[in-house]
Amino acid sequence: MVPREQLREAARLAQGADPAAALPLVARLLADAPDDADVLTVAGIAAQRSGVLREAIRHFARAVAVEPDNPARLGNHAVALKQAGRYDEAIAALEQALALRPGAAVTLANLGSCLIAADRPAEAEAPLRAAVAADPGHAESWNNLGVALARTNRLDAADAAYRQALTIRSGYVEAALNRVDLLDRSGRESEAARIAADVLRAIPGHPRAANQLAAIRARAGDDAQAIALYRQALDSNGLNHPVGVNLATALLRAGAYAEALALCDRLLAELPSSTMPLALKCVALERLGDRAALDALMALDRFVAVVDIPAVAGFADMAEFNMSLIAELAAHPSLTFEPEGLVTRAGRQTDDMADDRTPAIAALAAIAREQLAAHADRVTGSDHPWIAARPDDWALTLWGTILAPGGAVAPHIHAPNWLSGVYYPEFPPPLAASGEGCFAIGPLPDQLGGGGTPAVFQPRAGRMILFPSFLWHCTLPFGCAAERMSLAFDLVPDGIGRRHRLAR
Repeated sequence: MVPREQLREAARLAQGADPAAALPLVARLLADAPDDADVLTVAGIAAQRSGVLREAIRHFARAVAVEPDNPARLGNHAVALKQAGRYDEAIAALEQALALRPGAAVTLANLGSCLIAADRPAEAEAPLRAAVAADPGHAESWNNLGVALARTNRLDAADAAYRQALTIRSGYVEAALNRVDLLDRSGRESEAARIAADVLRAIPGHPRAANQLAAIRARAGDDAQAIALYRQALDSNGLNHPVGVNLATALLRAGAYAEALALCDRLLAELPSSTMPLALKCVALERLGDRAALDALMALDRFVAVVDIPAVAGFADMAEFNMSLIAELAAHPSLTFEPEGLVTRAGRQTDDMADDRTPAIAALAAIAREQLAAHADRVTGSDHPWIAARPDDWALTLWGTILAPGGAVAPHIHAPNWLSGVYYPEFPPPLAASGEGCFAIGPLPDQLGGGGTPAVFQPRAGRMILFPSFLWHCTLPFGCAAERMSLAFDLVPDGIGRRHRLAR
């Protein structure tokens, strides 16, 4: 029999300001009652609020196994799965909870939120509309409905949903800042800036509001004001990672290279699993002329691998595989010319194809997973921050690019992902002869001043190049009459990384 007083005390501690204080009591309760659903739920809450998601998921899953027909247990499990980026599992758990308790407003709201997080905003609209119908006073549901509508380009309807959320709860900061994003996107920068400034007056240094207002100021050419806003946010909240990354970027644009370098090192010490500061550190070292430190950080000889694939199961030879891959890529329905927000110029790019089932793309996805895992295993040691960021759990994202003559992919990085690669099903002979259209690591983007020292890698049919995601890289421009095809892929760390997605 579980001592109910102890269980209530564990629940109070788990939901309090210091949830880790509940862990010793939770451990004793679990030792005495390892299959009690209430104990397992409190254990999950304590772990979740202490930042130990893997343990939280394990406890919540066990509670569901004990009481599979309890929708509340399923909801707790789903929220933790969503936090871990395991969206498909979270959605399945919420759908199961709804089957047990149809029309539950909170579950509908969570399902809509999870579908948005899974980049399925069109599907999120129905459960969110059902949620606001079931509970018209639920501000979070109205806010999430606004997000779903904004993601599907219904901006006026999204704004109405955000304003409804703010009518229900006047100080609802998330809804106010979602309006900032929407108004900024709609070209109403002055209104967006006013709302962000209002939030900052109410909550000095609010990280998201500072990021939004600083971005508006920077686009208007006021880098000094943007830097001041970022600094205020860091002074008010400590080393918030997104603010720190944005401040380091602004400092690089402003020529404050030494300060940017010091900030990158602070960010890496605070969150070793993040790779974005490594990319910015490369820029700072390049600008400071510290070639030895830059070479050690990039470590091309150690971390970049060139792999020529000898054979692919299911295909007679590499020529057949590559021809099939070219045909499947050229026919892909998601190909989009110069997709919004990306760096492809005079070319088309697909959405994520990692789960495609066409034979050649599916085979390439399997090869990419195998090669990424093998290269991650080859990279050993504890002397480099990139190795320290190696994830235990990860997924694959894969996409294709077709460049027209004169096309290029400008310098960019794939952070926050960890390891990246590119595969070439062909490389036109005129390009191979001229040196144009090659893959280069080291060039820096124009928005950070350009320049950099390129290390050039020669593509060829059947060749795969693997490299850390924090390294700046590009496709060199070319002028021959043939198209240039390639397929890129990333190792995406669970909960931190980002899958390739085209704007919708």
